[in-house]
Amino acid sequence: MSDYFSRLVSESPSRAWVNNPTEEEIGLALAHGAVGSTTNPAYGGGLLRRAPGEVIPFVDSCLDASADDRVVAGLVQQRLVGRIAARFRPLFDASGGTAGLVSIQGSPETDMDGGRIWEEARAGHAVAPNATPKIPATQPGFVAMEQVVGAGWPIIVTEVFSLDQVVAACEVYLRVTGRTGVRSPFFMSPITGILGDHLKKLAKSQGLDVPVRAMELAGIGLARRCAALVAERDYPVTLLFGGGRIPEDLTGLVGARHHATINWSTFAEILAMDPPVARTIDEPFDPDVERILLASFPDVWKGWELGRLPPEDFEEFGPVQHFRDNFLAGWHGVLTMVADRRTLRDGTPR
Repeated sequence: MSDYFSRLVSESPSRAWVNNPTEEEIGLALAHGAVGSTTNPAYGGGLLRRAPGEVIPFVDSCLDASADDRVVAGLVQQRLVGRIAARFRPLFDASGGTAGLVSIQGSPETDMDGGRIWEEARAGHAVAPNATPKIPATQPGFVAMEQVVGAGWPIIVTEVFSLDQVVAACEVYLRVTGRTGVRSPFFMSPITGILGDHLKKLAKSQGLDVPVRAMELAGIGLARRCAALVAERDYPVTLLFGGGRIPEDLTGLVGARHHATINWSTFAEILAMDPPVARTIDEPFDPDVERILLASFPDVWKGWELGRLPPEDFEEFGPVQHFRDNFLAGWHGVLTMVADRRTLRDGTPR
C-alpha cells in the first residue's frame, strides 16, 4: 500500500491506534498499520448503536454469571475487549510486549475509589496478556496506578486535560519504577477532540461567541504543550493522543515517538484526504486561536500552564467530568440492555 498510514510508519516515528472498533474495523485498522487499540467504558454502549449484533450475544451469554447487572456489564466489557486483544496478540508477541496493546477500563460508576479502580484493572489485565489497564489521571486513579506499575504491567493513563496531570502521573511512574527497577510500557492520553466538545458545550450554555474551529483546535494546543513538556523533562512516557474528532487530532501531532488513537471513521477520512506525512507536533499554535481560547475559557487557562490545577481538583475539572459523563451514558446503555435481555429471558421485569 501507499497511503497516509503506510507512509506514517515508513516516514515517521509516530503511530496510530484504533478506538472502540467493530469487528470489521479491527481488521481494517490492522491492515492499515494500527499498532494497538483503545476502548473506554462507553465502548459497549457505542456498539449497541453501531453494531448491536456484536454485543447482544455477549450479554446473553453472561446473564447466568451473576444476578447483579453491573457484574454482567463488566463481563461483557471484558469479552468485547478480549476479542480485540486476540486480533492484536500476534503483534504483541512479535514486539516483545511493546505493541499490540488493547486498553480496558472499568466502570465509571466506581472511578472515585482507588481500590475499586485497582480491582477492575486487575480483572481487566487478566483478560489477555496484552489487555492493558487504562487508569484516570485523578487522585483515586493514582492509587491504582501505583499498583499497576508496581506489578510491572503496561499502563495507559487517561482523562488528561492539563499539564499538571501529566506531571503528576509521570512522577508517580518514576517513583514506583525507581523502587521496583522495572519500567513497563507507559502511555498517557491527552484528550484532544473531547476537550473541544466540552468547550462547545460551555460556549452554548454561556452564550459565548467563539469560532467552532478554534474550539476544535483546543486539544491540539494542549497536546503540543504536553509533548513539549515531556521532551523538556525527558519523562519516560509515550503520549497516546485520544478522543479524536477531526483529522488534525492525528495529522497535527506527528513527528515524535508519540501515538494517536482515532475511530475508524477518522482513519477513513484521512485515507480519503491522503495528505503528506509532515512533522507537525512542534509547529507553533495559531496565536489568534490561542488568544481567543485563553480569553474565553478558564478551563483552557488551567490546562495549558503548570501550577494552575492542584491534584485534588483533577477529578472535578470540567473536561474530565464531561468525558466521564460520556462514559456513564455508554455504560448505562449496556446496563439497560442487560436488564432488558434478562427480562426477555425470564419474563419478569426487574
